[in-house]
Amino acid sequence: MKKSILVVFTGILFMSACAGNVRTSGDTLRVMSFNIWVGGGKSIERTIAVVRESGAEIVGIQEETKNAAATIAESLGWPSVHVYASLLGKGCAIISKYPVVDSTASGTGVKLQIGKNRYVWMFNIHLNHCPYEPYRLNGMEYCGGTLYTEEEAIASAWNARKNDVELVIAEITKIQADKIPVFLTGDFNEPSCLDWTKRAAEAGLCKIPVAWPATKKLHEQTGLKDSYRTVYPDEVAHPGHTWTPRPAEKEVMDRIDFVLFWGDKVTVVESGIVGEKTPESDIVIQDYPSDHRAVMSTFNIK
Repeated sequence: MKKSILVVFTGILFMSACAGNVRTSGDTLRVMSFNIWVGGGKSIERTIAVVRESGAEIVGIQEETKNAAATIAESLGWPSVHVYASLLGKGCAIISKYPVVDSTASGTGVKLQIGKNRYVWMFNIHLNHCPYEPYRLNGMEYCGGTLYTEEEAIASAWNARKNDVELVIAEITKIQADKIPVFLTGDFNEPSCLDWTKRAAEAGLCKIPVAWPATKKLHEQTGLKDSYRTVYPDEVAHPGHTWTPRPAEKEVMDRIDFVLFWGDKVTVVESGIVGEKTPESDIVIQDYPSDHRAVMSTFNIK
């Protein structure tokens, strides 16, 4: 059994193994974004299976409750669990087979040691679900009435998520000076600016073109790239919907879960949707437990 250190500071908790599961060879890294649906959805056992069967090595977890992150990590034999609260008070966690060696002030990001003198920064966020603009643009009242224009949708989205987005931008731009690879996972509760295009609207995939502000500002101000859209640049042929494998009778399917990346030494070699069945999912997990499909991306780090 590995000897562990438990550290608590400013309301943030992380646990790392002294001996750590540090890689000694290999250039790939598999990063997952996974909303586990209120602490494990249908089944914590099936939630663990999603992580195990996907082959993920670092996971940004949203809706962490019931000590789920620690349960998942322990079941996988992983040494690192980092649990924190978003600005909205929602439970978030980062679990990893590699040890945590540092954390940002907010807890949104952690520094992981993936090899001898080799590190990455991992950030994870869960943005406000209310109001949900895609519903409102489609005539479904959700924390407000119907929206009609791109301008209205952008204003509503930015008002709802501005504080969290600006915080993570500030923290990421600060640590980018060290030239260490950066990853950001999250349930944005907002589509990508790369998806709601004129082409997508003409294909019936979205109501109107919208340059959604959360992803747009992250791309522009930090240089972070969308791993799934890098691998699949055609938003019409590969919509990559993560919301939702459990649609209501009237539903708006969308891609609101992301794995973003940055760094001169980082390239994405593969990205896919993890879920309940094909063709919606690239990696199919039997008895998939969550109301969000996960995103799994594989990176090469020079």
